[in-house]
Formats: sequence, C-alpha cells, structure tokens
Amino acid sequence: MFTPRSSLVRAVVAFVLVASLPSGGAIAADKAKLSLKGSPSLGSPDTVFVFRAVLTGGVDSEDLYCLSTEWAWGEQADASINETECPPFKAGETPVERVFTEEQTFRSIGAHQVRVVLRKGEKEIASAATTVTVRRVR
Repeated sequence: MFTPRSSLVRAVVAFVLVASLPSGGAIAADKAKLSLKGSPSLGSPDTVFVFRAVLTGGVDSEDLYCLSTEWAWGEQADASINETECPPFKAGETPVERVFTEEQTFRSIGAHQVRVVLRKGEKEIASAATTVTVRRVR
C-alpha cells in the first residue's frame, strides 16, 4: 500500500545511496582507462618505436595528478620508471597529465610486448599493453 511516509523513506534512501557514490554520483563508467599504442607496429632492429599511452575517463582530481610511469620492455631486463616532482594540486586549476610517451628500440627479431603502468605512490591506477614486431632487414 502506498503512503506518503513510505515515499519519503524511499527518497531519503535513494539520496543517501547516490550521495555515497564517488564524485557525488559517478559510477564505474567514469573510471580512468589507459590505452597504449606503438608506432610503427612493425620495424627493423634500427627502428625507433614511439609508444603513446592515453588516460581517458576519470575526474581531474588529486587521485590522477602527478602519476609515475613504469615502462616494461618485454623480454628486456630493464624497465623505465619515470617519477616527477609536482607542485601541490589545486582543484580546478592544476592540469592532470593524460598523455605519456616513450621511445624504445629492440635489437632482437620477433614480437615484443610493451606494458605501461601508471602509479600514484605504490597504488596502480591503470595499465595497458601493446605488441610491436621487429623483422629482419632484407
């Protein structure tokens, strides 16, 4: 049976649920996502591959500000970690970096999987991977 009191209770419950979501009602669709592309995707051992990671979604907030990047170069033992020192974050003023690039060459023939991880301190924010192929020069 419908009563004015029950509709008021439902409205209050709905408000509390929405207000408790991150960003005042944001849902998982607003979560930041990372994509990674290598260019060119096919090259020789002399090719300089340019990798471009793009962070989309999420809110420009302190959570996405001043991220470090960790690049893993497939079978190569060395990884590149880029950490920057950033001025304090000011909401609505401080831009959040969303594009990260790196260059790499591969001397061995074959497919090389490259992975990038964005971190805020020790916390992983997002990661992505792509593959480029090195072929013999004829």
